[in-house]
Formats: sequence, C-alpha cells, structure tokens
Amino acid sequence: MGGRIAMTGQLQVTRQLTERPPASHGAINITDINIRTLFRTEVLSIRDVRCLGSVVGRSDEEWPAGYEIVFPRAGTFVRHGADGVHVADATQVLFFHPGQSYEIAHPVHGGDRCTVFELSRSVLVEVLGSHDPDVDELQERPFRTGSALVDARQRLAQHRLLRLVEDGWLGDPIELEESVLKHIDLAVTNAYARDGRAIGEAKRETRHAHAELASDVKLYLGERMADRIRLSEVASAVGSSPYHMCRIFKRQAGLPIHRYLRRLRLLHALDRLSDDPNELLTRTALDVGFSSHAHMSTAFRAEFGTTFAEVRRGMTGRRMREMRKIVEA
Repeated sequence: MGGRIAMTGQLQVTRQLTERPPASHGAINITDINIRTLFRTEVLSIRDVRCLGSVVGRSDEEWPAGYEIVFPRAGTFVRHGADGVHVADATQVLFFHPGQSYEIAHPVHGGDRCTVFELSRSVLVEVLGSHDPDVDELQERPFRTGSALVDARQRLAQHRLLRLVEDGWLGDPIELEESVLKHIDLAVTNAYARDGRAIGEAKRETRHAHAELASDVKLYLGERMADRIRLSEVASAVGSSPYHMCRIFKRQAGLPIHRYLRRLRLLHALDRLSDDPNELLTRTALDVGFSSHAHMSTAFRAEFGTTFAEVRRGMTGRRMREMRKIVEA
C-alpha cells in the first residue's frame, strides 16, 4: 500500500484490517447492535446506535435504507466502501447514501456508539444545494465526500441537543427539527470546505497515499489514546518521518496531530459523562489520557470555550433555555 515501511507492533493488526480480508469473515451479529430511535418526523429521524464490535475483521456488506449523516460518539471503526476507507471516531462525521454498500471493521477494541441523523431526500438536496450547485445532477448519491472533521463547538452544541432529546423532548417538534437542520448544514459546510482544499492538484496515487497515512495515524491514536504518546513513536508505527507525517496529517485531517488527539480524548470524556453525570472527573481524565483533572479541564475550556462543570449542570435539567443556547450557537 503505497510502498511505505511495513508496520510493527499493535498497529500491524490495524494495518491488516485496512486491506480486504478473506470472504470468510462473518457478518455483524444482530445481538451486537442496539438501535434506539430518539425522534422521528416526516422530515428527519434521530437514532442512537451502539455496536459491541465483537466480529473479527470486516462485517458482511451493509446497505443504508436512507440518507444518513453519522456522528460517532465513542469508539473507533473503519468504513470500507466504494468511496474509499474512512476512519471514524468522535472527531468525525460520516455520510451514507441509501443502497451504497459498505463494510465495517473494529480494529480498536471496544465497539462504538453513534448518533445517526436520517433526512428525506428533498430536505437533503436543499441543504446540499446551498454548498453544491450541481447537486441535482448527482441523482441518488449527492454527498461528494464520505467523511469530514467536526467543528469542536458544533460537537458540544450537538451534545447539549442530544441530552435534551434523550431526557425526553418537551418543546415543539419544529424547534428540534430546525436545530437539527442547522447542525447538519454546519457539518456539510465544514465537510465541503475541507474536501475542496484537500483535493488540490496532487496525483491520484499521491492523494491515496496521503489519505492512507492519515488513516493509519488516526487508528494509532485511537488505540493508544490513554497513553503518553510521542511523535517519533507514531511516525515509526505508520512508517513515516515525523515531519512528513505532521504536514500530511494536518492537510488531510484539518488539525495538527496533538489537537486531534486532545479533541478525541475530550469527546470520549464528554460521552462518559453523558452516560453517568456522577462520574468522577479525575478518573475520567486519567482513563482517556490526561495527566490530571486540571489538565483535562484546561484543555476542555481551550477546545470548547466552556467548562466541564457548566456542561454537567446542563445535564441535570430539561430547561428550554438550553435549547435556545443551541439555536444561537
């Protein structure tokens, strides 16, 4: 794959999973997946999807029933499809077309949890049309990219929105629909901006090698998130020089490696606190890779412009003024 140095250690397993394994690898067991519908109208639906990730290698082919925009909340998985290989973690958003086959692999232990937004085609075309004037010519596959980086502030606003939905939405459905569409529009805006910058004038082979390198770095960070990670270790694991790796990763991922790792850790911590608001911050901080509670709190404020304490206070109620914060974000 691109002629780079063969991988060693733990990441070698990950590397093998980015290649196509033998057809004998089984399908996802239905008991491995838990799907909960949080909200549904004729315009859109919101689902919480949890997968244990117990299948070795890739799943059998799967086909979405509708146009899906997927925000991973926890865990790391790899989507293999006609549009390439996409590493999915809490920093990313993925785009799925109905009927377009893909396979999923979980090279990092622990499964995953995602929030899935499904839109009607008419609404989706309207959203995409403001960013892509040729969307009507793309027929059944209007998304021009398979994944993109999620803006940190948007991710936090989405977290607040989901807390309100999971607690039991008390407001007018139209308010929630409008807020969701705003989130989707922002995700598409960021995705199309990144996609345009990333294409450039590079040769197809070069673009493929660069995308592959960035994917390998993401997988390494997902596997070692709780460890103290040195740049030289990552570069050695993915078969690159530190300078080349840093330059290409920032171009592909939209963030320097250290910022990407910090955001990944923070989003995992945020998801843990969502599941258990009484979770001890110090224990969470150490588990996701920070040196202390203070280290994580400082990083959280720098990344999201607020504090864990403020976010946790927002988890305890169903106040409509929280919804207004989301709409105004």
